[in-house]
Amino acid sequence: MQEKEILELSKDINNYIMDFDYCYNNAETLKDLGKEIDDLREQINRLEKTDTNNFHLERLKEIHDMNAISYDELLALHKQNLIILWQETSKILKTMNKVSDEDLRNNYPDLDIQIFRKLQANIKGKNKSLKPPFKVRLKYKINQLFNWRRCKK
Repeated sequence: MQEKEILELSKDINNYIMDFDYCYNNAETLKDLGKEIDDLREQINRLEKTDTNNFHLERLKEIHDMNAISYDELLALHKQNLIILWQETSKILKTMNKVSDEDLRNNYPDLDIQIFRKLQANIKGKNKSLKPPFKVRLKYKINQLFNWRRCKK
């Protein structure tokens, strides 16, 4: 394997790590936003049972609705990001599978082959856990094609 391909693989792995962190942060944000929405819903239900100021109740409902819309949009983006992350891991694995231990020993003697193979196994595990169902992948591809056509016009 050539040095250019190894550098490209290194860049892809770094991008994968950053994207994985980004997806993790998005999941945390979704979790926090979901909790906030549930708390608002509880507060609204409690205020509806008591006779309170309608202005305050309406304002809480507006905030709840805005948060729910934000949650739905962030969830849709998160699902797309997971598909992209899965695609990234697939690309990385294809490249890593091309690398033989002999190539690594001969061309990169400082690189620990066991760590490289552990990383490969870790990415393979993530790839399996991230793999979306066929229908979801097909829907994502169709949306990509429609968006591509719109941009081309």
